[in-house]
Amino acid sequence: MMDLPTWWSVIDDLNLGSAFRIELEQLSRRPVSAESGKTLSFLLDQGFVQKAVHLLPFFQHIVIKCGDVGALVVMRIAPEDATKSGWKDERSNPMRRFVVAAGKTGSIVVVQHFPAIPVQSLINVTGAGDSFVGGLLATLAEIPSVFCHPKSLEEAILNAQKAAVATLQSRSAVSPLLSKLD
Repeated sequence: MMDLPTWWSVIDDLNLGSAFRIELEQLSRRPVSAESGKTLSFLLDQGFVQKAVHLLPFFQHIVIKCGDVGALVVMRIAPEDATKSGWKDERSNPMRRFVVAAGKTGSIVVVQHFPAIPVQSLINVTGAGDSFVGGLLATLAEIPSVFCHPKSLEEAILNAQKAAVATLQSRSAVSPLLSKLD
């Protein structure tokens, strides 16, 4: 993948320098959630962000489910979409769990962590990931530009997490309650 000239040109355009790394390190020191004693250090220590960034030349939006520590979104908003994106005026805010970087030609890179929704009673893990993906795809089918706006992305991930939690609390591989979720 690194042998392709297009890979190098996209990575170079992302312009991810020391400021991006420092902001990611600040993000990695944040707690996983208000209730957890764990930090987000796994994002860097286990290479989640680095590996996702290496895939950005091929996949514009990457959503990584992280089980009981939430979900991670790493995305590249192309220059032609960046001007109308809600991310264009955002600055990195590790306290709000996101890092934003501006590329050389107007692209935007966003790394955002979403804490997990607490699960009342874990009954069955089968199908939870599928329910998450299905919930996210249902939102994308309705609102294709969901990744371009911070608030709509937050709502989409929350809905996907609700779908996963409903399945985790169900004896079925996919919770019958999914058709009733907002």
